[in-house]
Amino acid sequence: IRSESSGCGPCRWSVAMRWPRGSHSSPNLGEWVALALSVVLRSDTPYVDAAAAGSPAMGYVQEVYLELSIGKSIPLDWTAGSAEYSLAVPWDAPLVALRVETMRSEEGEGGALGSVAATLALRVPLRNLAFGLEPGRPSVYVDVGTEERTVLKLDIAEYEFTINVIRAKTTSTGQGQHPDPAQRFPALATLSGLALQDSLGDPAHMAWFTPRSSCYYASVGQAASHIRLVATPNDPDAELEWRRDGGKWDFLVSGLTSAPARISAYGWTLFEVRVRSVAAAVAEPLLYQIAVTKDVVCHPKCRACDGPAFDQCTSCHAPLLLHEGRCIYTACRASGKYFNPTQEQCVQCDVTCVECMDGSPQTCTVCPPMRFLHTASATDVAGQCIAACPFGFFVQPVSQSCMRAPVGVRLEKFYFRLDLRISAADYLEQRDLPLRILQVAVETLRVSSQDVRFHRWEQVVYGQGILYYFEVENPFLRRDKVEKQTTIDDWFAVLPVPVDKVMVLTYTQLYPDPPRAKAPPLLEPWMWGLIGAGVTGCLILYPLYHMYFIRKYWEKTPFKPKRDKEAIFVQEIIKNAKEEHITRAQKLADAPR
Repeated sequence: IRSESSGCGPCRWSVAMRWPRGSHSSPNLGEWVALALSVVLRSDTPYVDAAAAGSPAMGYVQEVYLELSIGKSIPLDWTAGSAEYSLAVPWDAPLVALRVETMRSEEGEGGALGSVAATLALRVPLRNLAFGLEPGRPSVYVDVGTEERTVLKLDIAEYEFTINVIRAKTTSTGQGQHPDPAQRFPALATLSGLALQDSLGDPAHMAWFTPRSSCYYASVGQAASHIRLVATPNDPDAELEWRRDGGKWDFLVSGLTSAPARISAYGWTLFEVRVRSVAAAVAEPLLYQIAVTKDVVCHPKCRACDGPAFDQCTSCHAPLLLHEGRCIYTACRASGKYFNPTQEQCVQCDVTCVECMDGSPQTCTVCPPMRFLHTASATDVAGQCIAACPFGFFVQPVSQSCMRAPVGVRLEKFYFRLDLRISAADYLEQRDLPLRILQVAVETLRVSSQDVRFHRWEQVVYGQGILYYFEVENPFLRRDKVEKQTTIDDWFAVLPVPVDKVMVLTYTQLYPDPPRAKAPPLLEPWMWGLIGAGVTGCLILYPLYHMYFIRKYWEKTPFKPKRDKEAIFVQEIIKNAKEEHITRAQKLADAPR
């Protein structure tokens, strides 16, 4: 049992209970009572004291609006007694500002109203920012965080009000991130179910849940004030947590509803569910987001709707027409006609169009196969169906329209190699076979014939068959992605001859660099051998000469002293000797023996 606020004042108490996984014992009555008390008391909004609520200064403030950078205003449902507000903004609204609407001067006392206006201020404490506010005018725009909420402080007279804002990962049209972060996680780290229920017991209007989609949009009725959520992970031992509008994380028991959480009367309320799975061996948790609102966000083509899906429209933006709940450019799509409002009947489109806005060839919206939509600008939805894109344009494989290469994308050229099961003689006999293969490649890759060109062919060295090469050059096709998506079944079913193997190659793989020639040796091998033999001979023969042959010579030669030089030696010694030495030698010689 814990309290989420410290000190006095209204506190939010939460009681959560867990049973060990695999336990076969049934919970007793006390455990069921504790489980039923998952929320004992709850007050999502702190209140200021009674003096602030009854202050004349608070009476002059009529409403506080959150201004989004996309041009929308969201009222906070301002009440003088509420000291804290929280809400979420769409992903495409990274900046927000505050606008305070006060009473007009003729409605209140001018001096008192002026003193209130002088005290209006907006602060961002965590960033040490402070701005002055003028009644009726937006403040300076402040960027909003996506991981943690941005805390705004509104000062009115001597009172402080907190506004917590967080940016959801869903756009204002209800679209999530692409690619979705949940695609990177293994199945064990995802949820198997996620649902919301409002305070009236009705389920929230929400897109069908899939574990690989992490961003959702949901709407509830105007009478609903709170909402509960329930989630079930694929890993039974996974830990679940949830929070509202970037607040504190709270435990969520698998299969059981959370504590009721208040939803904003206007704008979005963001609920997040965090999944941690140890068994999935993923370091970071997977985060699911649900943006809840009381206003239905329609599909971009709908003017009004009953839900966010594309087939729940009740009216359409011009020039779209409503047909079976969908907003389309023609109500006569299946027959290649368009609806003429003047004649009030379906009229045949131009022969170059499959769908169109009128009978002109410049107003096609869908083109037949091997024709591509070329519009005057990137924002136009109608244009001309042409067989080849003009210079500087390339076919976008998904939309089948002519588009310029994205800025900063390098034009990559890669090659296909088809191992065809046909002899060289049969290949040469069928002269139209290379063009038929190129046509199949264009249709399979969904690009223009300008983007696919024949490169070369060669006969297999061993066995029957040929290798057929063609090159592809399109900025919207990347070699690594094409290689992952290419399967031999896609080509085997459409090629005019059997294929045994399909490979996607780069230029360096197709034409590897030739091996470098070895540098000429410094000396020829026989020279190195001669040098080695000479050095080896010297190292062996020289010590053998000194240690064996010279010793043998002296052993066989008798010693003969050199007598002829003895007298000269004696005279030289006597001559150089000292006198006392000579005297001593004479005495020794004369002494008797």
